[in-house]
Amino acid sequence: MHKTRPFRVALVLFTGLLLSRAVVAADPDFLINFSSCKNLIAPMSLSENPLRLVDGDPTVLSCNRQGMRLSCSISFEGGKQGIKGTTGQYEVSIDVPPTLAFKLLKGNEYILVNTTEHTAVMSSLVLNAEFAGSKVCHGMYMTTFELKNLPKK
Repeated sequence: MHKTRPFRVALVLFTGLLLSRAVVAADPDFLINFSSCKNLIAPMSLSENPLRLVDGDPTVLSCNRQGMRLSCSISFEGGKQGIKGTTGQYEVSIDVPPTLAFKLLKGNEYILVNTTEHTAVMSSLVLNAEFAGSKVCHGMYMTTFELKNLPKK
């Protein structure tokens, strides 16, 4: 199989997913589709099975960057709203190509992007009176320029 074929297939699937959810904001700088997520949850009570691993909701970020700050629209599968709402403000902590890392300004969420491999990983932490949880996601990164210039078929 030709080396670029899996990437093109993935881009086509990524585009279809984004357009079917209508989450593409007006000209974001880049998008991340976190299609694979897992949550590790521990209740704040004694239990025979204190740790549960459950599937997390796939998440799509549409982000605009201004200097060291990012503003991202957050969309979940099925139109659900997350704990943090529908937007997030992030700060860039590493920008050494191909690595881009940024973190949520108000919260415990970290995102690491490899712009060459078009991959991204997110890790977040939620603590409240009922449980502690950690969500880890893996997905695909794409600039809006790349999305707009996909081959038409």
